[in-house]
Amino acid sequence: MLTLGQAAKIAGCGKTTLTRAIKAGRLSATRNDDGSYAIDASELSRVFSVTPEGVSATGDTVHRATPRDPELETRLALAEAELRAMKDMLTEVRQSRDDWKAQAERLALTSPAPPPTLAAAPPLPAPEPRRPWWRRLAG
Repeated sequence: MLTLGQAAKIAGCGKTTLTRAIKAGRLSATRNDDGSYAIDASELSRVFSVTPEGVSATGDTVHRATPRDPELETRLALAEAELRAMKDMLTEVRQSRDDWKAQAERLALTSPAPPPTLAAAPPLPAPEPRRPWWRRLAG
């Protein structure tokens, strides 16, 4: 069983890379009582390509990128394409908004035509006083 540091040197990556792989479930490891991880060498070689060139002659770790998952790369490409499409859509919406705003400002600046006046029409005659119903009946 290897410690996290030993496994990182052999795999040629950082301890955080191994910790992320353990938490993501790609690499299985057992947790010790003190909180450290114990990693089986065969499990490490299953997930990471373990080669002697992972460790230099001085014992320092040679850093490499974490192995890529083709499914993740496909999902990432799809997400990036969707993000580009949404950014394009946002640009179009902003342009449309600016066009509507400019039109509203133009309409707000123009004064409306005054309503036609009724000053030329003659005044209406005053209505006759209404007679009671019995007077209208009797004449």
